[in-house]
Amino acid sequence: MKKAISIILSVLMIITSFSFCITALAFKTADVERTQIGTSDTYYEFDAETKTLTLSGSGAIPNMLNDDTSQPWGTWRSDGSIEKVVIEEGITGIGNYVLFYVSAKEIQLPSTLKTIGSYAFAETTKVQSIKIPFGVKSIGVSAFENCISMTEVDIPDTVTIIAKNTFKQCYKLENVVIPHSVTSIGNYAFHRCSVLSSVKFESLSTLEKIGSYAFQNCPMLTELTVPAYATVGKLFYGVNDSGTKYADASMKLFSGSQAIAYAKTKGIPFTLLDEIPLELGAVNNDEFVDDTVSNSVDYSFTPETSGVYNIYSTGEVDLTAVLSDENGKLLESDDISKDNLNFCLTYDMEAGRKYVITVSSVRSVGEYSIIVYPDEIESVQTKGSLAFNAVDSAVEGDKRIFDINDDMLNDFILDINFAVGFSDKIYYENKYFDNRMIEIADKQREEPFTCGDNISYIAIGDVESPFGVFIEHSYEEEVIPYTVDDDGYSVFTCILCNDNYKDNFVPTPAVTVSGKAVLMEKPDGTHSDDIPYPYATFFANERTYFIDENGNWSVNTFDDLDLVFENENGTNVSVHIDVDGEDVEFGEVAFEGYDFNRDKRVNAKDFAIFLKQKKKKLGEDYWKYAYNFF
Repeated sequence: MKKAISIILSVLMIITSFSFCITALAFKTADVERTQIGTSDTYYEFDAETKTLTLSGSGAIPNMLNDDTSQPWGTWRSDGSIEKVVIEEGITGIGNYVLFYVSAKEIQLPSTLKTIGSYAFAETTKVQSIKIPFGVKSIGVSAFENCISMTEVDIPDTVTIIAKNTFKQCYKLENVVIPHSVTSIGNYAFHRCSVLSSVKFESLSTLEKIGSYAFQNCPMLTELTVPAYATVGKLFYGVNDSGTKYADASMKLFSGSQAIAYAKTKGIPFTLLDEIPLELGAVNNDEFVDDTVSNSVDYSFTPETSGVYNIYSTGEVDLTAVLSDENGKLLESDDISKDNLNFCLTYDMEAGRKYVITVSSVRSVGEYSIIVYPDEIESVQTKGSLAFNAVDSAVEGDKRIFDINDDMLNDFILDINFAVGFSDKIYYENKYFDNRMIEIADKQREEPFTCGDNISYIAIGDVESPFGVFIEHSYEEEVIPYTVDDDGYSVFTCILCNDNYKDNFVPTPAVTVSGKAVLMEKPDGTHSDDIPYPYATFFANERTYFIDENGNWSVNTFDDLDLVFENENGTNVSVHIDVDGEDVEFGEVAFEGYDFNRDKRVNAKDFAIFLKQKKKKLGEDYWKYAYNFF
């Protein structure tokens, strides 16, 4: 009996445990409406049908911790609920731990992104590829650690540091290109990337540091070319976790580099390089110091496509350069101009042929850079826009001109397409570039801006790229005071485009006095038929008013009125009206209308004038009351 009870309890415990397990792994089946993340200007929402987590808003998604309270999706981040993450345009930063342990297979990053925090994507074990957008400058510690399904990553040449543990234990990462912008690779950065077989440095003169264990336990990485001036940490390459050398590990090194001592100590075979190879668009930094000012540095370039290329320098060092191939010297270049001591070699090069560029200092020390680009630029697209208020302009003659300067364009990205099929992205700078200048092409004096959308241009030599400039209205106020006839108001007129509107209405305090002009039917003023009499004008407030065809009249006033009606067919009429702040309906004002000759009598002469001059205008029936006035 006891044994049976024990078995039953054990089964219940298993069932209970299983039910807890099922609950813990339950999918998120309900949508989440757009919800603010903390006090930031960023938001998240979840579509349960498409299993998509969307992060939106503006600015940086705040730092989080690895817990359910800090990470809003913490309880359902890894159970399969989230298959896709979309981070929308406008997000500039992804804070620490934001997507830590999220099980998404796909992550889309916005072009507005600038920073990625520590552990931001760590343990996203199903994502297979990451394209870090151009513009990202900072990537935090362990940002992509343990992304065990990731086979490829695209690092832009805006990143300057690959931090500690960044890609540690990305077991399926096969190859990586280290952009020329990177100056430091941290400890354990690619540790235990067990199928990593290719590491290419875009520049072999710019990198300054490779940290300890950076490429340790990467058994498939059988060859590594170490940049010329990089310091290297302990066990950084060619060994397993115990420090034992891989049998097929080898290195390509530069004479005098620190990595030579490392290779000798570990017994890693190496070959020495005489030249620093150049890649299209890669900035290769170097320096002449007092001890090396008499030396020269050799660079090499092997184009993949035949065409004209520019190999040039930037910096404050006075340089000369000689271009040669296996047949000898081809071209020599000294100063670009009197105020620019750099060189530019422009040459029509053959695909697959190696060209050597020997750079020397003219008794000058300092830092410089060597860059190579195709000469022919097919097109340039600009990402970026400006906005002004109309008042930001300055008056030049009959035009308003907006100051567009280089500082405003610091974050503008130029996407440059070259004739040989190469393309590159760079930030806008007013600088020498590819044997020409990058500068603002301001056409406002020929094509003045107006309010709304406008176009300005960036030029690389004679190739122009448009970008948008939006001008917001700027209004000046003109106050129109009220009168006896009209309300007061303000007129707001745009100083640039003359768009205008009225606002701030102030009702006039004037009252309206109205009445009706009628024909007098008997000399005592009787007007029982109230025949409209539109044949008089009247004067008030030093203005002339008119009676309409139905005999109605009105006038606005602030004060008591003395009206004088000028009667064209008889005696003038004067009326005094008291005003007490309210509209006045005065009633009828009767006019004697038959003294056409204005002699203060109605007689046959007036009848004769009626027949000859007035009948057509006044009508036959008009005279019917005239005999009352004979």
